[in-house]
Amino acid sequence: MNLPGNTMTYLMGMVAGGIAATMIVAPALAQTSPASTFDPVSAFVGTWTATKPNENTPFLTLKLRESGGKLIGMMSHFKIGVVGTGRIVGSQLTAAESPVSDLTVSEGELGFVWSGDPPLRGGQVRFVAQGTKVAYLLIPVSIEEMKKIMSDSPGASGFIPIIWMRRKSETENEKQQENSAERWEITTEASLINAAEFQYRFANGIYADYSTLLRSGLLQGTGARQFTLVPKNIQSASDPLPGYLLRLMLSPDGSSYQFLIQEKSSADCAPGVFSDETGVIFEGHTLGCSGK
Repeated sequence: MNLPGNTMTYLMGMVAGGIAATMIVAPALAQTSPASTFDPVSAFVGTWTATKPNENTPFLTLKLRESGGKLIGMMSHFKIGVVGTGRIVGSQLTAAESPVSDLTVSEGELGFVWSGDPPLRGGQVRFVAQGTKVAYLLIPVSIEEMKKIMSDSPGASGFIPIIWMRRKSETENEKQQENSAERWEITTEASLINAAEFQYRFANGIYADYSTLLRSGLLQGTGARQFTLVPKNIQSASDPLPGYLLRLMLSPDGSSYQFLIQEKSSADCAPGVFSDETGVIFEGHTLGCSGK
């Protein structure tokens, strides 16, 4: 991969960010919005953690609390590493947590300045929520820093800049499904819907149906900003994933949603991908059917 010397890539990390209450609330699109009690600040309050696969102890923690209508964040220290085909992991460092600074909010995403942990020098960070329990972090990484990380991870065969984060309060039986290469369009579509729904509610106070998400431009915008590849039929309201059924259901007051993505062939026993406003993505089969 040839990249200019001054190119900065973004590493998606699984740490929570913080916010200050500076935000623009757009008018609702194609839906009548009831009086909303959604609080953009409380949407991010809590303890967010990153863990290695099959481990419970986090290698990275960020704690957010509200003070005077704004969020204040403290972040732990870690040493970054890469495993397998490029999954980013880390090792917890014993140094005390440090505050993050210059917390801002824009279009449902959080930004703050991070001091970094070697070999990362830190800088402006973006925190992107996928729901009430799942998010990821984008950390600026220079070409030189990336080369150093790869040289320190000899077993890694690639560099995939994504680490998922979760709110600490979730239960163990909600362990997130790993995406597989064969099903990337399905899982990418699920992640796109969750991210677009979060941003729509951030701006309008309620969640939206699929047609409204398309008209708002949030599905396309999220895909362009956050993903290298997106489903080729994403702009189709009737058939966004050819060969699959997509059902997105809203609660009557727009305060919650659920969706299902399932193969059309042998639909009664076909595997399905499920999610809701938490952002947690599940995969399962109909009762009485055997999963592979």
